[in-house]
Amino acid sequence: MQNSKFFGGVRDNLTFRFMLATVIIIITVMGIKFSWDYSEEKKQTERELIEKAQIISEQQKALMEFVAINQNKINYDSKGNFEFKHLSCSTVAMGVGMMLASETEYRINPTNLQYRNVLNAPDEFEIEGLTRLKENPSTTEYFAIKEEKGEMVFRYMSPLSIDENCLNCHGQPQGELDISGFAKEGLAIGDFAGALSLTMPMDIYMDNTKRSLFSNGFFSVILILVCVTGIYSLVTKMVTSSLGELEQAVAQVGAGKWDVNLTNLKAKGEIKRLTKHFQTMIEQLKDLYTNLELKVEQRTDELEKGNLLLQRHKQELEQVNLRLKESNLYKSEFLAVMSHELRTPLTSIMAFAELISVGIPPKDTKQQYYLKEVLQNSQILLRLINNILDLAKIEAGKDQLVLEVLDMTDIVASVESVIAPLAQSKELAFQVQVAPDVPLTKADPEKIRRVVENLAGNAVKFTEKGGRVGIQVQLDDLSKEIIIRVTDNGIGIREEYQAYIFEKFTQADSSSSRKYGGTGLGLALAKELVELHQGWIKVESRSGGGSTFIVGLPVWDIE
Repeated sequence: MQNSKFFGGVRDNLTFRFMLATVIIIITVMGIKFSWDYSEEKKQTERELIEKAQIISEQQKALMEFVAINQNKINYDSKGNFEFKHLSCSTVAMGVGMMLASETEYRINPTNLQYRNVLNAPDEFEIEGLTRLKENPSTTEYFAIKEEKGEMVFRYMSPLSIDENCLNCHGQPQGELDISGFAKEGLAIGDFAGALSLTMPMDIYMDNTKRSLFSNGFFSVILILVCVTGIYSLVTKMVTSSLGELEQAVAQVGAGKWDVNLTNLKAKGEIKRLTKHFQTMIEQLKDLYTNLELKVEQRTDELEKGNLLLQRHKQELEQVNLRLKESNLYKSEFLAVMSHELRTPLTSIMAFAELISVGIPPKDTKQQYYLKEVLQNSQILLRLINNILDLAKIEAGKDQLVLEVLDMTDIVASVESVIAPLAQSKELAFQVQVAPDVPLTKADPEKIRRVVENLAGNAVKFTEKGGRVGIQVQLDDLSKEIIIRVTDNGIGIREEYQAYIFEKFTQADSSSSRKYGGTGLGLALAKELVELHQGWIKVESRSGGGSTFIVGLPVWDIE
């Protein structure tokens, strides 16, 4: 565990990281140089071997040509008698090659795919070389580095061609015996006549290459050691020692010791400037820390004063809210009382008007018209008073739901009996539809009827002559809600007005109240009654495109 911490600390050391990066860079550069030198050394060795092989081959060719030129000359012995001493060029080449091989490790001999002497038979390398030289007359040499008997050798082949002096032994006619007793091949001037094969040892060159590589490697190691030592000394002296002192100073400041003086720190360049900035920062922190307690006390006093002020404002707001609630309660109670007191005489007016209408003869249309107007306006006023009374009860918290088993078919039928005559009087197409899967539920039938009747009445009111109004009731299986849709193709509601049409005493357009009448209580009451049933209401409409009011009522268990 301690070793791992030690090596972890070493790896985090700046000097270690810097030296590691330096060593990697030097090794990489020296490796590239080592590879480059080895490649160039190899190319240089190859060039020297080729040049040496070319010289030896040309000397051997010159010797063979000299013999071929002078092989038919007559020589006299010491007694004056003449004698013919025939030496063929191939025989001379073989003899010279054997003498060279006996004295050195060099081997040279002529060879051909069609050889006269078994000693001239080509080996595997020579067969490949002869084939390439013969197939490509423009090729002047063929060479390769091979391993033979555990030693590296340089194999070199230079092509031979027939000239005028070679025709005596290799020319026409084909098959005729030449002066050496071999059958002529019938070759012509310029034909391929085999090649000189030279084998050269490479031990000297290999030793030179190894010494060169060893010298480069040794120099690289020395260079790395010198660079690492020098850079380590410079980094330690100029960087890490200064940073170490700076680190200790930072640790002291972190421990709350502010009496740190870095003016005598030996540093250069950026580290010196960093030290100055740090010294300035220490002095600023010392000043801030010294005055911190005083500033905290000041801020604490300010916060306490602020809290007292907030508490006072909070108490004032609570008192204002209490007075508002009391005022709202008084308002609701007043409206409830007033609505009740207004409804009693209004009911009497409507009753007496109906009694009077019974006694008026049918022919007296003028009196009938007057009484009809009295009854209609009395009904409008009664609905208004009922709406105000219901809203006042809801706001006062006195309105309670009378839950009963509710069948939406009965509710829609009751509304239809009221709305259908109104729609017929305006020549509107009125249609109702209740889906057969709408279940029974528990709700306040009178309040749900009021909601649907208010929505349908508004639809009739704001739809022009010849339009259409519809009521549709369905079941939403996913949300387990009864969905009521009241649609019309009337004047519609502009989008900017839709946000507050459910507020009390509010209509979408002030001109609507003047043209169509109304106080804006119907939708507000519908919203309150729906929310009493834990439901929701919304509108989908556009100006001139009609409106659809959608109500969602939860299905309650009737057990």
